[in-house]
Parts: sequence; C-alpha cells; structure tokens
Amino acid sequence: MLQHKCGEQQTKKSDKQSDKQAKHESKYPNATRKEPAKTGVSAKEGKSLNEGLQAANSGDTATALKDLQPIADSGSNAYAKALAMLGLAQVKYRGGDTKGAIALQKQAIDSNALDNDSYFQGLEALAQMYIADEDYGDALTTLDSWSNQSGAQSADIDALKGNAYYRLQKYPEAVAAIQKAKSLSDKPQPSWDQIEMASYFAMDKYDDAAKLAEAALAKDPNNSTLLQNVIAIYINAHQDQKALALLERARSNGQIKDETGYMNMAKMYDNLGQNSSDPKANALKAVAVLNEGMDKGIIQPGVDSYKLLGDSYAIAGDYKNAAAAYGKASPDAKTGQVDFLRGQMLENLDRHKEARDALKQAIAKGGFKRVGAAYLTLGNAELALKDKTAAIAAYKQAEQDPETRSDARRTLKQLGHK
Repeated sequence: MLQHKCGEQQTKKSDKQSDKQAKHESKYPNATRKEPAKTGVSAKEGKSLNEGLQAANSGDTATALKDLQPIADSGSNAYAKALAMLGLAQVKYRGGDTKGAIALQKQAIDSNALDNDSYFQGLEALAQMYIADEDYGDALTTLDSWSNQSGAQSADIDALKGNAYYRLQKYPEAVAAIQKAKSLSDKPQPSWDQIEMASYFAMDKYDDAAKLAEAALAKDPNNSTLLQNVIAIYINAHQDQKALALLERARSNGQIKDETGYMNMAKMYDNLGQNSSDPKANALKAVAVLNEGMDKGIIQPGVDSYKLLGDSYAIAGDYKNAAAAYGKASPDAKTGQVDFLRGQMLENLDRHKEARDALKQAIAKGGFKRVGAAYLTLGNAELALKDKTAAIAAYKQAEQDPETRSDARRTLKQLGHK
C-alpha cells in the first residue's frame, strides 16, 4: 500500500493574506518548481473532492469513485481534476491495477496543475507504484525529479532510492542511499537495514553485513528473522563457530522451530568435525541436535534426515549407529547412495554378509557417483565370505572406475588374476 495519503484540497482564498499563509505553510518552502497560480476550488466542489479523497485513503472504493470520477471528467478547473485523478489512481492501486494507477498518477502530475504539497507527494507515490510494477529505472527517475525540484530532503525518498538501486543490482548506490536515509531519520525502518545488509551480502562484504546485522540483533535479540540473517552471513563468511554460537543460543531459547534450522545446524557441526583433528566431538553434537529435533517432532523421519544422522554417526566413528540410520533411510531412497554407505559401515563392522546384501542393493538401484567404490567394497565382503569368484567379478567391475582402478588391479594381482 502507498505510504502517502492524498492531500485534501484547499478552497479558494479570498484575500492575499490567506494566499501568503498558504505558501508559508507549504512543506516545500525551498522548492524550485513554480506552483500554479490557481490551486483552489469552489466550496461546493471542494466538499465532494475532500470526501472522495478521504474515501480513497480509507479504502471506500464506491464513495471514492462516486465523488471523484465526475470531477476528474469535468471538474471546474485543472487543479480539481488533477487532485481527483490522484485519488482515483490510489483506488486503482488498491484494486491491484498498478499500471492503470501509474497512468492516472502520471497524468495528474504532468498536468502541472497541482500545488507543491500534492505534486511532491504525488511524485513519491508514483515512485512507489513504479517499484511495485518492478519498473525500477522509472522509479529512480521520478525520485530524482523529487530531489531536484523539492529543495528538501526525505529519509523515505532516499530509502525508496536504495530499494530501487538494490533491485537494479547497483549495490554501492543502494548502500549510499540507505545510509543517507538513516542519517535523516530518528527512527530508521528495519527494512532499510535489510536492504543494506543484502547489498553488502551481494558484494561479498560479509564483515560489513555482519556488523550491521549484529547491531540490529543487539537491539532486538528475540527477532528470529534478524537472527537467521546473521547466521546466514556467518555461514557465507565461513565463520562457522560464530554461526554455531548463535544457533546454540537460538536453540536454547526455542527460536529454532523448523526442520531446516535443525538440519543446517547439524550439517555445520559435521563440517567442523570433518575439518578438525578430532571430528568425534562436533559430530556427536550434530547427532544430539538431530535426535532433539526428531524427539520434538520438528524433524520428520525420512531419507534426508536419516541419511544426515547416519553421516553424523559415521564422522564420529560410530559405525553401528551409522549403519542403523542408513538402514532407516534405505526403504524410501530413490538411489543406491544410502545403501552404499550402509554397506561401507557394515563392512567396517565385519558384518560381511549384511554388507554384501546392502552393496548389491545399492548397485542395483544405481543413481550414485561412487559405483566403483561400491564394487571394491563388495569385493572385500565377498572375499571375507570366501567367495573368490564373486570377489574377482566385483573387483573387475571396480577396475573400470578411475577412482578404484589401482586398488582393484592390485587386489586382482594378489588373487592371481591377470
């Protein structure tokens, strides 16, 4: 919805003092635009105009159309017609006809019949309409006209510029406009911070984005959206420890309420574990997070959740629980990936027959990358089960894969197979 409201018109002034007072009270005393000499209407027409504009502002479409359309069509002067058009433009905008609203709004402004207050409010509303219509270039042109003619400064105008620049992927300009808007306002809008953060993010300036996000979060620590923004910034800046610290805080405060939050937290612990000399501690934290999410019913049982649980157990070196988790993922898995992983875990546990069955199932399903590794592990299982013929057949398949070729050839040679 438009931020401005259609201004009420003035009835005709009967003396010079009234005219001077009206000019003195203008919101744009330093405007370079020359205001039209005649910006009044008769008392009779003014009543319908004011009621129509108030109806447009309040969403009373029927009354607005009844009062404003006749004036727009055949008002007593250009000023009355232009004001009526502004009201009708708002009616169209409220009704979802953005292009129709733009056409009427522009017609009213281009008539050059409006008083300065209505004219500059109209420009701001037109820019908002252009942004809603994703016409960001015309929005900026309109906002520049406001700045060049009004002789004034406005936080809202600069914030709109920042929004339009961001949509045009002109991120440095977006940041500059938003920062100027903040400097002009005692109460900056949260959405301004979001545009500035997103601009920093798009420019890979994660430190700047993080500083801004941290400051906003300090003012509103229970804001889940802000919290997720800061976490996302840390993740993209590869500052996993900071991200996890915030995630743990959010978890303890009950702010992680969806499956994605729990799953992402577990993945981060797994990543930290894999990149450390002692992976077990972080991997077990991932297990704890996943089990908590499942116990609370936030994480739904399924292929993705059970596979991630299996991965976490595997990183921790707990092959038994890893195999069990992969086994739960297996029935609904569309590819053989989890059966391959299950087979690896079972082979590590010397449960060769179960490993063989899992690996054969993985190969039969297909759809995963490490088929050579599956055949190599299958060969090991067959060999442990003393089925040399089956082992050789598996190793020969593994020999076809570049990843496992050298290991397969070495084992085949040891088995006396050329």
